[in-house]
Amino acid sequence: MHGISTGSSGINSPQQSEAPFRFMNYIWISLYWFALSFLWGGFLSIVLPALNKPLAEPIFGNNYETARGILSSIGLIIAMFVQPLSGAISDNSSHPMGRRRPFIIVGTLGGLGALALCALAFNWWILLLGYCILQFTDNTAQGAYQGLMPDTVPEGKRGRASASLAIAQLSGTLFGAVVPGILQGMMGDIDGSRLMLLLNAVIFVIAMSLTVIFVKEKPYHPTVKISPMRAGFNMFGGLRKYPDFLILMVARFLFLTAPASISLFAKSFLEREGFIKPKVNAAGLPVDADGLVLLDPSKYVIEAGFTLSILLGLVIIGAVVASFPASLLSDKIGRKKVIYLASVFGLIGGLGLFIPRIMMANAVQESLKLSGFVEQQAYLDTVRPGATILVIVFGAFIGTSWGSFMSVDWAFATDLIPLSEAGRFMGLSNLATAGCQAFGAFVGGFIVDSSLGYSGLFVAIALYYLISITILTRVRETRGRGAHPLNEGEVLA
Repeated sequence: MHGISTGSSGINSPQQSEAPFRFMNYIWISLYWFALSFLWGGFLSIVLPALNKPLAEPIFGNNYETARGILSSIGLIIAMFVQPLSGAISDNSSHPMGRRRPFIIVGTLGGLGALALCALAFNWWILLLGYCILQFTDNTAQGAYQGLMPDTVPEGKRGRASASLAIAQLSGTLFGAVVPGILQGMMGDIDGSRLMLLLNAVIFVIAMSLTVIFVKEKPYHPTVKISPMRAGFNMFGGLRKYPDFLILMVARFLFLTAPASISLFAKSFLEREGFIKPKVNAAGLPVDADGLVLLDPSKYVIEAGFTLSILLGLVIIGAVVASFPASLLSDKIGRKKVIYLASVFGLIGGLGLFIPRIMMANAVQESLKLSGFVEQQAYLDTVRPGATILVIVFGAFIGTSWGSFMSVDWAFATDLIPLSEAGRFMGLSNLATAGCQAFGAFVGGFIVDSSLGYSGLFVAIALYYLISITILTRVRETRGRGAHPLNEGEVLA
């Protein structure tokens, strides 16, 4: 990456590179995003619920979803502040390796220890500690990494880079959602989850190594040195100068809360609403983990990991398929209109989930009129396939909505930020990304465990989309305008 003088102003911009930005550059710049998405694609929705439930029950009893909401919220609040802090500090780093890569290395190595702590947790408090450390280290790396992209991608390549990042994120999320469910189906919830965490560690090491080797940075030499402490205190400074970015982040927060809420509570939805048949023996009777027949319906063993992975996999495939057409469409009609269209698809999907829920609720009530577990489950088996297909169909609407949004989101945000502070601003965007996970987990947990149940959750999802559209109308689209250049006299050389 080379800084090029833009003329008499003496301003240097790393986005205008002398070296061509070739096809493989899109691969190298997106690899670490794949690793991040591979971790979080299944961690919050499949791995964490499996690890949380047996550890939370001694403390929270049957309200283990509330426990997961609390756990997730604490960790994700950490992420909301660590990522922009890391980005802001990396903006002013003059390390010989460059501004971003040292943080990626340190954050990744720390994350490996946190993954091990989560895997080996023997009580809920240790799991909480491991998860919080994981969020801290992961977002230390991610805050700097998000600044690496605006630093190295030329302005004319941002549209394609945005689509490439969306595909990396969605494909990572796809495999991250499918693999843990398969492992849990083969090995059980706990052992499958632990193996998944080991696989996450391997993927992170590979992605980090290739990113550090092939994404080249030049040392950064700012004319005014700012200490890490000052950079941290100034993390939110000057944001009023960029109102469109701030409004976009609020709309982004609400939009992403909708699919986040679906993924966070999909497993419990399938298990609690009767979509998944309890574990049975050869005679078709419900059994516990040791194969003993159960008489208490509240203790039935219901494992939705494998089914959820397949369902999420199909949904994310729809998101990947939608990403490139949406990116091309945004070049013709503008990015805001693509997001409006994405919101409509999301609304259809969120409200449509009422249909299979009502189908299963009615079927469960009818089954209770029958005597005997085998007869009840036989009746439910006549309804489950159709209801599950409808879950997939309406989930595909949400996936298409999500993929369309992600294909234009990065380029939209990049056009609105100052290039010299890309790490800080892109890190601040995580207030929307991680914030939606925390907000969705906290609010969704209380809604699901309340009398509103999943119907209340689906109404909340529809409201997220509607409010997001309303807020987005106030953002001035600047498609075609480059991000603000480096400050006068700053050099990347």
